[in-house]
Amino acid sequence: MNHRSTLVSSLAIVAILAIAGCSNSGGQASNDKTLRIAEQVPNLITPGVWDGQAFSLDSSIYEYLVNIDSDGKLEPALATSWETADGKTWTIKLREGVKFHDGSDFDSEDVKFTIMRTQDPSVGHLKAQDFSVVESIDTPDKHTVVIHLKEVRPTFIYQMTDYNMAILSSTYDYAKYGETKPMGTGPFKLDKLTPKESAKLVRNKKYWDKGYPLMDQLLIYFVPDIDSSVEMLEAGKVDIVPQVTPLIRQRLEKTAGFKVVSPYQEQRFISMAADRKPFNDNRVRLALKYAMNPEILAKACQGTLGTDIFYNETPIMNKLAQYYAIPNRGQNIEKAKSLMAQAGYPKGLSVELYYASDHPYSPALAQTVKELAAPADFDIQLKGYPRDVYLSQYWMHAPLSITGWGGRIDPSVLLNLAFTSKGPWNESHIADPEVDSLIQQIVTEVNDATRQQLYDKLQQ
Repeated sequence: MNHRSTLVSSLAIVAILAIAGCSNSGGQASNDKTLRIAEQVPNLITPGVWDGQAFSLDSSIYEYLVNIDSDGKLEPALATSWETADGKTWTIKLREGVKFHDGSDFDSEDVKFTIMRTQDPSVGHLKAQDFSVVESIDTPDKHTVVIHLKEVRPTFIYQMTDYNMAILSSTYDYAKYGETKPMGTGPFKLDKLTPKESAKLVRNKKYWDKGYPLMDQLLIYFVPDIDSSVEMLEAGKVDIVPQVTPLIRQRLEKTAGFKVVSPYQEQRFISMAADRKPFNDNRVRLALKYAMNPEILAKACQGTLGTDIFYNETPIMNKLAQYYAIPNRGQNIEKAKSLMAQAGYPKGLSVELYYASDHPYSPALAQTVKELAAPADFDIQLKGYPRDVYLSQYWMHAPLSITGWGGRIDPSVLLNLAFTSKGPWNESHIADPEVDSLIQQIVTEVNDATRQQLYDKLQQ
């Protein structure tokens, strides 16, 4: 696509090995079974408007109908089975004997409420567009949900894995208590929450999976930057730090007592607003791309291109089956300058680049983009803000931006959000009828092979 590039990185989580014995050397006693986590500072935490930060908090309190295993396959969670004969009517069987933290029973009305809540304008639900395809929901009994869609959606069940689709109670007031007293069916219950500072979660003694949780409590500390989190880890003050950089990973892997795992990929999108100057001219967009050097961008993220950092110009992560490999165009400053001149900027142009200053990788990426673009006559002014400020005030309105995106196991979810002309998170303002048509075909195509051909065409 001619309007953006993406940088994909394998993110890592670091844990002190001693937590297998429920302790950290120098920390709690081994019988305390406390896990301490240094997390990013969240903004909103209520599912539906959750910004995706502090996963250890929400994913411990809430649960989903289905989960994704380490191989990227769906597995039962609150749903025990799901089926569709035509991709339009979905029948979901629910787990019995599940209770919410307030003691109420989990049943089909809660699933119906969670899905229909996406269409409540007072919520401002981030999945409103994706679930507008739902025509009606039947609840023939307490443990059966039948969802009728307006159109065929052969991968609809994957929508239920989105982090904002945690199952909520139909009788709980999330508008009033969601930010201060979050409540779900998960293995841990909230004991105390100090906004922007910390949270204490305790074992849910009535959790439906009797073998879990393994810990008695989680202590989550909200820390504004990764370096401070790692300092806490090395000092023995926490046991787990998510989203470390490759450089930190390399350092800790050489230190006894630490283990690093990379469970998933996350993306950084470099977006150009295609409906406003200067990026409404495709020659300017191409000029910026020709100024980029993927290997240098990877080094800026403290990694190696093709090993732990990947660069491409499609929105599909390279680890997904739907990814179509396209060779990098390569850096060509002379071509970039020629394109700038053709677009009417023979002496260059000045533009502002907005990003979240407290989000891993983004500050280093922004500085590197600025430096790489300078020889091609781009004068880029850096505008970094804390993530909550960036998302609430500048994201979606910036001419040039860097945004962190979590991966979606079904790429059509991401495409609908950010690449259709009416997508609610269409930060590059792309409005291309051919792109809209291809995405519509992808989300409705029943045949896997045909759908993959459409993915290939879209990326090309």
